[in-house]
Amino acid sequence: MISYNGRLRVVGSTLREGSSSLGALRRALSAEEAGAEVELFDLRELGLPMYEPGRPLEDYGSEVRRFVEAIGGADALIISTAAYHGTLAGVTKNALDFTQFLAGEERPYLEGRVVGLISTAGGDRAAANTTDAMVHIVHALRGVVAPQMVNMGQARRRTDAGNVTDEGYGRRLDRLGGLFVEMAGGLSVARGSHGRAGEALGVAV
Repeated sequence: MISYNGRLRVVGSTLREGSSSLGALRRALSAEEAGAEVELFDLRELGLPMYEPGRPLEDYGSEVRRFVEAIGGADALIISTAAYHGTLAGVTKNALDFTQFLAGEERPYLEGRVVGLISTAGGDRAAANTTDAMVHIVHALRGVVAPQMVNMGQARRRTDAGNVTDEGYGRRLDRLGGLFVEMAGGLSVARGSHGRAGEALGVAV
């Protein structure tokens, strides 16, 4: 594995307690073992308002600005979402809509950033559909989807109080976290930023 000593910023949780998608994200964060500094943004605690097209960033307040700047400064991110009615949770989509404020940056949206994808759901089909939807969103935002994704169907049977208890899925999440860090480090080197304090962001709900 490539050593990646940048900052890994992680965004997670649904609006309910004991979020399985947040637990899955935490399990995937083997990046700490590779030397990365991890900071978690919990969407439940962050309480982002609804994105409104045309509303200036300064009108949203300091927490939204901090969130947008974290995405803009990241080299990579993980998106972990619960499936609601066959697709990603609204709070996840709303968070990603704030990347519109990065449209005019040197690296707009998620351009060139590695994106790991995790979905949790009550059924296997819903988890797969949700991941498919996220792939399209990441491509639209110019991100690079990590080739390994984790779809955790029947999430209530595989978690307890948000923690992953199914070791089969736990190992898959471990591998995703390792691959995520390796790809982030590899792209960082390819861009000539080796040794720079790269950042990664995880989004989970």
